[in-house]
Amino acid sequence: MKEVTEQAVVAAPAFEQDILVEFWRKAVEALQELQNPLGLMASGQSDHFHAIFGRDSLWTVKLALKAARRFQTSELQDRDAFSSYHNWLHELASNVLLGLAQLQGQQVNDANEEQPGRIVHEYWEPVPPNMVQAHWPVVDGNGRYYGAFDATFLFVSTIAQVDDYFNDQALLEKLWPHIHAALLWMLSWSDLDQDGLVEYARRNPGGYGLPNQVWKDSSDSVLTPDDLSLHHPLAWIEVQGYALDAYDSYLTLATKLGRLDAHLQQQIEQRMNSLRQGLAAFWMHEEQIPAMAMDGRKQTIPLVSSNAGHLLWSRAVNDQQASQISERLMRADMLTPWGIRTLSDQAYCYDPFNYHRGTVWPFDNAVIAAGMENYGFDEQARTIAQAVLQALATIDNPVELYMVLPSQVIRAPQIQQLWALVDYRQACNVQAWTAAAILYMVSLFF
Repeated sequence: MKEVTEQAVVAAPAFEQDILVEFWRKAVEALQELQNPLGLMASGQSDHFHAIFGRDSLWTVKLALKAARRFQTSELQDRDAFSSYHNWLHELASNVLLGLAQLQGQQVNDANEEQPGRIVHEYWEPVPPNMVQAHWPVVDGNGRYYGAFDATFLFVSTIAQVDDYFNDQALLEKLWPHIHAALLWMLSWSDLDQDGLVEYARRNPGGYGLPNQVWKDSSDSVLTPDDLSLHHPLAWIEVQGYALDAYDSYLTLATKLGRLDAHLQQQIEQRMNSLRQGLAAFWMHEEQIPAMAMDGRKQTIPLVSSNAGHLLWSRAVNDQQASQISERLMRADMLTPWGIRTLSDQAYCYDPFNYHRGTVWPFDNAVIAAGMENYGFDEQARTIAQAVLQALATIDNPVELYMVLPSQVIRAPQIQQLWALVDYRQACNVQAWTAAAILYMVSLFF
C-alpha cells in the first residue's frame, strides 16, 4: 500500500453556516447525553467505553474551552446561544475536574497502578463481568485503574485553563489540594531514572493492564524496527510537552493563590529546564520532526507520527521547530483527504487497519490543529479541520476513529479517487472527545 503516496487533499468550498450550526448542535447534544454526576462518560451507552476515562474527559474539556475562546472573539451574532454554552461548559468542566479529584489516587497499589495524586485512567461502576474474567486491573481497585501516565499532567493544565477562562475562585480552592497532590506525584513518580525526561513502566505484578499508558494505549501501538520487545521505561514525545505545561500551570495557580513554596518552585524550574533540554534527544534531523518515543535504553523509536503535533498544543517547542513539525505533518504520507494519520504511511510498522498505527482520529487532529493555531499556522489548522469535518459529515456521528485506505484495495466498484473513507469496525459511534473536537473545528470557520 505504500506506493500510493500522491497528495489527494483538495480544498472544498467553505461550510455553509447552517451546516456548521448543525455540527455544533449535534456535538453539544452528544456531550450532554454523556454527562453523569462524576463528569463525563467517554463513549455512548452501547459503545465500548461507557465509563469515566480521565484522559478523555480532560481533552474534552480542553477542546470545548478552545472553541469557547474562539467564539468569545468571533463575529457570532447569537450572543444568547453563546451565553448558554458558556454556562453549560462551566458546569461540565467543574463536574469533570471535581469528579476526577474524587477518584484521585490515595495509596500505592501496583495491581491497579495507583499512586497518591495520580489521576485515574478509567472507572467502572459496576465492573463489567468480562473485565473480571480477563483480570483487568479495575477488579483490584474498586472499579478504578490508573494506567494513564499522561492524565495527571493533563489534569493540572486543564485546571489552569478552566481557571483562566472562568476565574472561579471557589472551584480553584476546592481543587487546590488535588492540584498539589498531582504535583507531588509528578515529582515523585514521573521521572523513574532521573534523566530529566518523564517516563513510566507498568507495575502490575501479573503483567495485566496497559503496556502503553498514553492515548495510543493499544498493546501494539508502537513497535521497534527489529520487531523486538520494547525496553521500558518508555518516554513518549507528547508527554514531555504535557509535563512542561503542567509544571508551568502549577506555578501559575500556586502564585495566584499565594501558595508557591520557594523550594518547590526551584524543583519545578529544574524539572522544566531538564525537559526542554531532553526534547533535543527526540529530534530526527532527516525528518525534521521528533521521534514518537524513547525506550529504556535511551534509543529513539524512529517513527513519524501524529504524537509530535501535540507539542504544538503544549507550546513546548520554539517557532522554528513548530514550523518544521507543522510542515512535516502536512506532507502526503501523514495528511489524507480526511485528516492526519496517526502514523506515516512510510513507517516500518504502518498499518491503516490498526487501531493506532495508521488510522485517523478526529480528537488527535483537533489537538494538532489547535497547536498549529497557537503558532499562527491558521491556514493549516483550517485545512485539517475541513478535512475531518468532511469525514464526519459523511459518517454522521462523532465517531472515535476511521480509516483512509488506498482505493486500489477495493476491487469493486472501481473508485476513481486515490483514497477511500472507510469505517473502523470496532470504533465507538459516539466519543466524547470527538464531539469536543467538532466544537473546536467548527469554531475555526466562524
